[in-house]
Amino acid sequence: MRTPAALLASVPSALALTLALFTGDAHAQTEAWSDPDPKGQGTRYALDKFGFRAGAEYRANLLYVNPIALNSESNRRVSWIEHRLRLDVGVDYLDKVRLYASADMLDGVLWGDNGTLASGPKPNFGTNINARSPNVTTPCVGLRGTDPLNAEDYGYTLCSQEQIRFRKAYGDVVLPIGLLRVGRQSANSGTGIQAADGDGRPNRFGFSRQGNLVDRVLFATKPLEAFKPKEERDTSENRGLILALAYDRWVTDSVQLFADDVQQFDVAVRFLAPKLGPARDLFLGTYYVHRWDDANSSSINSFGLKAMSRFGDFHITAEAAMNVGSTREIAQANSYISNDPVVDQRILQGGARAVVRYDRPLYTAYLEFDYASGDADPNNRTPLTQFVFAEDANVGLLLFEHVVAFQTARVAAAGTELLNRLGAPSFPSDSVYNRGAFTNALALFPQFDIRPVRGLTLRGGVLFAFAASPVVDPVNSLLARDGLTIEDDLVNFAGGKPGRYWGTELDGRISYRYLDHFLFDLEGAVLFPGDALRNEDGYAVRSVLVQGRTTFFF
Repeated sequence: MRTPAALLASVPSALALTLALFTGDAHAQTEAWSDPDPKGQGTRYALDKFGFRAGAEYRANLLYVNPIALNSESNRRVSWIEHRLRLDVGVDYLDKVRLYASADMLDGVLWGDNGTLASGPKPNFGTNINARSPNVTTPCVGLRGTDPLNAEDYGYTLCSQEQIRFRKAYGDVVLPIGLLRVGRQSANSGTGIQAADGDGRPNRFGFSRQGNLVDRVLFATKPLEAFKPKEERDTSENRGLILALAYDRWVTDSVQLFADDVQQFDVAVRFLAPKLGPARDLFLGTYYVHRWDDANSSSINSFGLKAMSRFGDFHITAEAAMNVGSTREIAQANSYISNDPVVDQRILQGGARAVVRYDRPLYTAYLEFDYASGDADPNNRTPLTQFVFAEDANVGLLLFEHVVAFQTARVAAAGTELLNRLGAPSFPSDSVYNRGAFTNALALFPQFDIRPVRGLTLRGGVLFAFAASPVVDPVNSLLARDGLTIEDDLVNFAGGKPGRYWGTELDGRISYRYLDHFLFDLEGAVLFPGDALRNEDGYAVRSVLVQGRTTFFF
């Protein structure tokens, strides 16, 4: 039985108004931290009263990291080639009633015939030398040693992957009073700190994967237009005040029970103005979300603010979010480890992102600030305070995307195995795994771009990442607690003392775009680890990443 989503790290995100349709203007107003895609993709083609849209992207990515584990002689290097094909299709009647679907094929699947015949996933052929066709596997963190309760026995292995995964399937209808959208859709439009749509190629470093999706009923309208004469009403989606209401169903475990459902109600307001005084492409947005789960007495409220605009050559975007509320799901599960009483824990998490970008034809100067609150006390009696960015809101190439992801995935796997053996009703240890997302950090990330010729971009940046709270492994710290207090038992994910500095990362990217439909990227990173990544001997080595990628898109 699958239990409701754990809230140990962060509440999965809220609504940020999914009015952007599958058209060429879907990302006309991109955040300053995003690279805009070429315009004109997803063009509507009319055939009498019917319209059609289509999009396609194929991506192949080569990754090399050495080492992935900064503190041991094993798990030193990882390298693989993966690919993905994404197909989008839309059909409409008079551009008023629309159906849209998006599917990923071979998402993250490794090149080649991979696996072991004695166990899954199995290759197609019994020996390497006679391989004739590839199978469907993906890299994942799994048990490589003999002790499933020891995080050190976990490393990269192979897992089976779906051939096809449908990301989105929804319908739109443009009513006289607004837009109604029903089905599986992006939880957000664009790349926000709590949710990212995963569409296009927005990240300045790295790439997007699936994005954050939700099963939702959404209604959006422009309420002030109703008070205007009919001939003066503005029904456009990129100008004026827009109100959106939504209902989300996040979890349905038993169709005969209602208390175990995780539900959410969303309200969002945004104001857009192509020109307002000195500001251009002004966007102001706010949202409120309430999520509840009766079975675990969970009640969470999320608030968010976002603003972006252009002032001459300056492009500015800022976003802040907070999650507040309470739940007993985490304490109930952790009580199987600590034997502490089950209590309602307060949730108090906050995050922010701000970018100032100065664009000239030949260069761009860029300064980014990121913040995600942390949690240095895993005891049940203290609040849950760790905020996690959306997985596709990339901050750097190596530190959070790979090194921290590897450390936390191993701890999460061992912790989940322990809770499973103890018979816990849910598995909050799984949320220890950051999935490559920025978390528990305060970062400064200056960058600089040079565009010497058309289509070519040279980009460099330096990421300084401090821990918002001392970096603590909640699972092993709880297991090590030997008294009423835990301060002297806390350890980080490498078994060392909790540190306050993640490290310094140097990032570089060479990007070449050809005919607006082909993109070649070569990226590199060097990580100089801080004390948050060191083991009990104070040991953590420098790590290097090299990544090459080709992307074909229409």
